[in-house]
Order: sequence, then C-alpha cells, then structure tokens
Amino acid sequence: MKAAATLLIFLLITGCRFYPHSAGELSLSAVGDLVIARNLDGETASALEKLASAALQSSRWKNLPDLAAFVRESPMGKGDELCRNILWECNEACNVQFTPDPASFVKKWRAGELRCRLALALAEKQFLDSVAWKTPLQQQREDELQSELLQLAGDIPESRLSSVKLALPGEMPEFPAGLLLPVSEDPAEALQIAGVICLLPEEIRRQQLADAGFPIGAILDEITFTAGSYILHLDKKHLRSAIDRYHKDPSPENLWLYRKWFYRTELDISRMPQKKRDRNAADFIASMLLLQESF
Repeated sequence: MKAAATLLIFLLITGCRFYPHSAGELSLSAVGDLVIARNLDGETASALEKLASAALQSSRWKNLPDLAAFVRESPMGKGDELCRNILWECNEACNVQFTPDPASFVKKWRAGELRCRLALALAEKQFLDSVAWKTPLQQQREDELQSELLQLAGDIPESRLSSVKLALPGEMPEFPAGLLLPVSEDPAEALQIAGVICLLPEEIRRQQLADAGFPIGAILDEITFTAGSYILHLDKKHLRSAIDRYHKDPSPENLWLYRKWFYRTELDISRMPQKKRDRNAADFIASMLLLQESF
C-alpha cells in the first residue's frame, strides 16, 4: 500500500513537471517555459561556441555584397527575411564581444528565440493540419515540424500541442512609439547596416584605447537600436500585409502567414533597448554608417 502511494505521488510529480496545466488547456506561455527549461542551456552553449569563431565573422562580412545582389533580385518576403536574420546575427556577434557577461546576454536572446520558434512551429503545424490532401513538400514539411516540436517540447502529446491557442489577426504587437529610424527604398539597405556592424568591433577597440571612458554600454544599445529599428520596419510592413490578406481571404494559410510575422515581431520588439538613447552614441553610429561603402 505504501509503495503504491509512493508511485502515485511520483507519477503526479512527474506529470506536473512534463505536462503543465495537465488538467486544462495548455497555454503558449506554459509550453514556452518547458521548452526553455529543456533547451536553453544547450542552445546557449552552442551559440557561444559559434559566436567565438573568427572565421565565421570574416565570412559573414565577405558574403554581404553577394547577398545584397540576391536580396535586390529576390521576392520581397524572402529578401526581407534574410535581411532580418543577418542583421540580428551581426548585432549579436558584435554585442557578445563587449558585453560584461556574454553568457547571460546570449541566454536572454536564445530564450526569446526558443519561444518564437515554438510559436512559429505550432502555427505552421496547425495550418498543415487543416490541409486534407498534402503535396509531397507539405508532407515533408509536416514531418520536419513534428521532429522539431518533439525536440522543443519533449513528451507533450501532439494532440495537446495542436490545441494551444495562438494569436488572431485582430491582435497587433505594440510597436515602440516614435523610435524607428527612416529607411531608404533599397531592399538591401539592411545589409549595408549589417556591414557597418561587422566592422564596428575594431573601431570600438580603437576608441577604447584612446579613451578609457568610451561609453561601451550606450554604444551597444545604439547598435541594437539601429538594427532593431530597421527590422521593425520590415516586420510592420509584412504584418500589415498579412492582416490585409487575411481580411480579404480568411484561409488557414493566410492565418499562418499572419502568425508567422506576429511572433517574429513580438520577438523583435522584445530585443529593443529599454534605456533612453544616448545622443553621443547615436552620433557615433550615424557617423560610421555614413563612412560605409555601398555595395
């Protein structure tokens, strides 16, 4: 009898641990907490190792001109997604070289990334679940998503994950008021900014040698603000377009496209610096942007 009671307590404890809110509906936030608990340490260690690669930083810079040509010729959505990803990658690589606690910085960024990946995987999976007759590519993609969700969320049954409530097109993230920088019509302008960020570490080190009081923290915030400001322009453009498409045709596919940009936008807003901008830091970054050669 005592053994049975002990087993029951063990099952209850492990059930609560691996199946949050097991008696009711799973929330996206609760599943996100589990995903972070399962994956954050490994993701952080892998990211730190990758960011430490000098060869990676060099190849990223050398590839930017070719990527700019690709972006100018590619469909708007594909090119903008590439620019968004590269801008954040270059920003992270620059920040991690100067922040006092690189591991904490990367851990915070990876936690947001994991929550976003979970939401995107669930949104696309819910769309594919609505397709009665899948093409071979759609079936392959569904298999990939099942594998990704297993890696992210572990043993939570697929039937429970499919019932997680996601954003609806009436919802809109709250964009930072009056903060976004003006952008040009060049679809590859984001890569010009990424190029400046790639070159900034050497200039920052020179400034540190010349001035021990060089405001590293304010400079890093301004770099993130500059990258994030451009990214949020892209987000807003695609999110509004997705909402318009859904209102014209409320199909499962258009709902998925809206959710894709909604959760990306949520992540990107969360990465924007919360501190008041430093004018000297802003002028320093602006001067570096003016010196950048076009490609």
